[in-house]
Amino acid sequence: MIEHLRAALVGEAGSAAGLSRFVARDSAAAIRCRACGASGRAEFVKRGFVIASCAACGCHFVPDPVPRSARYDEAYFAGDGECGYGGYLQDRELILANFARRARWMAALGAGRRVLDVGAAYGFFVAAARGEGFDAIGLDPVVPCAAFAARELAVEVRTGLIESAPLEPGGFDVITLFDVIEHLADPATALRRIRTLLAPGGLLVVETGDLGGLLRRVVGSGWYYYDPPQHLTYFSVASLDHLLRLCGFEPASAVGHLGRAVSVRNFCHQLGRALGGPLGAASKALARSPLGRASCSVPDRGNAFIAAARR
Repeated sequence: MIEHLRAALVGEAGSAAGLSRFVARDSAAAIRCRACGASGRAEFVKRGFVIASCAACGCHFVPDPVPRSARYDEAYFAGDGECGYGGYLQDRELILANFARRARWMAALGAGRRVLDVGAAYGFFVAAARGEGFDAIGLDPVVPCAAFAARELAVEVRTGLIESAPLEPGGFDVITLFDVIEHLADPATALRRIRTLLAPGGLLVVETGDLGGLLRRVVGSGWYYYDPPQHLTYFSVASLDHLLRLCGFEPASAVGHLGRAVSVRNFCHQLGRALGGPLGAASKALARSPLGRASCSVPDRGNAFIAAARR
């Protein structure tokens, strides 16, 4: 059963021909790690994107040049884009509860009160953090997301990119990246900017897929976090630590697996994208059915992690 599922998930990723074409075409071009800049090696091809590995830091990544970029707009959150969620706003209460759990985890670490949430989308973590006593604002490039946050949640989400947004140096005690770092074209540049925005001893919180987790080891290249063009860099705890040290942070002082509640709608939408073909179409059809409104709890251990590191 596992082998049949793995075969369905792998699809093009298992194609040696795709990788051979890339190597033949770009054999003269150096592959540089998107995280640390060291030399990398092509491992496999998925949906026309090469996934490479870095021997220096251990992460996996999509090397430059990326054939096409993900588009982040309202369609991305509504299930209408090439990638993204299967109905983000419809899962509002689930997402608020998931983020409240993360805000409490942060509070237990002795985090300061001034929080910036990077990649805040519609502002749900900002609202959840404020509900737990934090003085939180968000940052997101999608203008309608910021407008929704102000109108529906009465919270502030500024529009812009973390690399260039006009923010006060040392103005935050905590900066969060929830399911964001894997999307960044240049995670090291973003982390170095974040370090300047944190007060001395400030806390960086990162949540992302776990390259070293059991699920990735079982399904290999079919792991759903291998999802170009939206996901470009894939970290284990150790490879994230390597990047944190490179960018001037202390090693992660806390690592957790908090789990999350998800709707059948979003779970099946994501599974359908991972599976592709007839199985993927069937999964997406289930996501759109009345059963999509149901929800379940999904453990993160073996698939994702949350880590906190001090400036």
